[in-house]
Amino acid sequence: MPELKPIPGPRGYPLLGVIPKLARDPFHYMVNVAQQYGGVARLNIGPATIYLVSHPDHVRHILVNNAANYWKGPILRGVKLIIGDGLFASDGDLWRRQRRLMSPTFSHQRLRGMVTVMTDVISEHMARWRERSERGEVVDMLEEMVPININILLKTIFGTSISYKEARAIRRASDVIFNHSEKLVFSFFVPMRIPRPGHRRFMKALAFVDSLVDRVIAERRRNLEDTGDVLSTLLLARDEETGEAMDDRQIRDEVMSIFMAGYESTAAALAWAWYLLSQHPAVEEKLQAELASVLAGRTPTFEDLPRLKYTRMIVDETMRLYPPFPTFFRTSYNTDQLGDYHLPPNAAIILSPYVTHRNPLYWQDPDHFDPERFSPERAAERQGRAYYPFGMGQRLCIGSNLSLIEQQLIIAMVAQQYQRHLKPGYVLEPHYDIALRPRYGVPMLLTAS
Repeated sequence: MPELKPIPGPRGYPLLGVIPKLARDPFHYMVNVAQQYGGVARLNIGPATIYLVSHPDHVRHILVNNAANYWKGPILRGVKLIIGDGLFASDGDLWRRQRRLMSPTFSHQRLRGMVTVMTDVISEHMARWRERSERGEVVDMLEEMVPININILLKTIFGTSISYKEARAIRRASDVIFNHSEKLVFSFFVPMRIPRPGHRRFMKALAFVDSLVDRVIAERRRNLEDTGDVLSTLLLARDEETGEAMDDRQIRDEVMSIFMAGYESTAAALAWAWYLLSQHPAVEEKLQAELASVLAGRTPTFEDLPRLKYTRMIVDETMRLYPPFPTFFRTSYNTDQLGDYHLPPNAAIILSPYVTHRNPLYWQDPDHFDPERFSPERAAERQGRAYYPFGMGQRLCIGSNLSLIEQQLIIAMVAQQYQRHLKPGYVLEPHYDIALRPRYGVPMLLTAS
């Protein structure tokens, strides 16, 4: 058997490693590293070493074939301040127990029952754009996607809703939380007892969101019944093996995981979709033709979703180019082999859908927006390519189908009612705070159809 090779990578600067290059433009830099050094590359980040894994076979090996050798690791310990032991950050027996308890929450039947809730929220929100469009006001489509998704999640998770003003307050707090989370992730090698800049502001913002979650859980405990939303399902859930229910802390962690990750990722994905559609009029034309054929101006239903095939292709291709969570993190328990390379034990790993999805070795013309990559006719072309905006294997995001339904419904309903034109002079700049979104939003002029 040939001797395994050490993993290659850029040298970086003394003491700092590649931190300055990552800080300037993390994803452009990682794309270049993957293309220069291959599907496994070593990155020195200060005194720590991280391995960037982007080859589809190696990604699948870590997430599926040898998943037992990997856990979320110390890179995410800062994120645990936000979501505790929620499904996103937990491992081992706790994760398996929580996955069993929560899986019914996102069943086909439950999702089907959520569609009318979603379309009601979308319709109510769109109505508020009418006067603004008539006045010729610029509407930031990123910022407008946020309260839609917050209220969809609040109604489907909590069975409640909040005002537009309250949704904006949650967004401001969440911006602080996400911004600080990035610092916590990329300084994972610094002891947690050493506070990062902005830590007090972060804790204040987290306490604000926590208070909302805790209040609703306490209110629901006093009137415990199955109302069809996620929270009642969690409160009533019992482990089939042990008969145990979740305590309030675990429910809080699960709700925070769904809420914080769910609304931000879906809102960001939709913002990218509106931008991409504005730049590709041929795609917009095909979208409008499908909407006219399938919906003819009416509100979509759950039964319409399989027929809105091109709309779904737009969603999939948008998340290929701009996966809302462009990095996942793992740490190896034991040594492993990735192709010809030796991966040491306790290795900190970045898996980046953004990097894999943009590699010309795996995707033809990867920077081009082409929804028809995801057509059934081109399925063979995609075989062997890693497409994993929600992860893959047993750790596939439990809320992925909820997000996909939301995106499909919102694109269909908004595109039917409003023509959208990007504000002249707008310059796109991606911004990363755990989630990937346009730094300056997506300012548009809307015209009612």
